[in-house]
Formats: sequence, structure tokens, C-alpha cells
Amino acid sequence: MKKGCNIMQQLKTKRVGIYVRVSTEMQSTEGYSIDGQINQIKEYCDFHHFEVKDIYADRGISGKSMNRPELQRMLKDAKEGNIDCVMVYKTNRLARNTSDLLKIVEDLHKQNVEFFSLSERMEVNTSSGKLMLQILASFSEFERNNIVENVLWSTRWPVLR
Repeated sequence: MKKGCNIMQQLKTKRVGIYVRVSTEMQSTEGYSIDGQINQIKEYCDFHHFEVKDIYADRGISGKSMNRPELQRMLKDAKEGNIDCVMVYKTNRLARNTSDLLKIVEDLHKQNVEFFSLSERMEVNTSSGKLMLQILASFSEFERNNIVENVLWSTRWPVLR
């Protein structure tokens, strides 16, 4: 009986929630635009015959915060069983903090909701996929911290002319 359920689950059209985010105007011109992220994920879903159930777009909100309205709505939909998979363009769109990203993915897993990053194309349900996610999360956090340091440094030490 359990095997039959797995086969039926695989045959069922996957209901995808697309999560996208930009924190700055600059990101939207560097290939991270909301529309660009959505279009690429939609193309992937169309190719694989997945149903895009909803799009969750946080505009102008940093990935360091978990207090993002669309992120919270997406997590609620996952908990209520409204989506089978969360897709992002890149893992750093979901979170820039290592522990937050890992917690979100773990919470999705507990709800039997898959997580997929279009750019990194990793399977987070395997040990190597989990390791890759941890590495990418660490680099995203490092990148964010480095940006903050550079901004602070530039405001404290103006360029001498």
C-alpha cells in the first residue's frame, strides 16, 4: 500500500510555490530582477509540467530577516499543504543567514514540501545535497557580511581626493 501511495504521489502534478526576492534596486538590474527570477522558474516548471500554485515576491526586503510578509505566507501555505515544492532562483534569495536558510529548508522537509534552487540544482534530501546547501548558505552569509563591512568602511573612511 505504501508503495502505491509513492507511485500515485509521483504521478500527481507537482504544485509549486515560487519564492523570489530582491533587496535593492541594484540587484534588479544585475540579473536578480523579480520578473527575471519568476520567468526562469516558470520556464522550468512548464518544461516539467509542474503547476505554479502561487508566487511569493518580497520586494526591497533584506534576506537577513525572517520577517518578510511573502516568506511567511509561503511557509503558511507549505504548512497547510497547499504546495508540494518551493522553488527559488538561487538559495540566497530565500535567506542570507545560514541558520535561517537551514531552518526554512528543514521546516519545509518536515511538511513534506520539497525545496529546489534553479541555479544550484541540488537535491537537498541527500547527504551530499545537505552539505552543498550548508556550504552555499555559509557563502551567502559571508557575502552579506562582506557587503555590510564594505559599506561601513566606506562611510567611515571617505575617499581622499
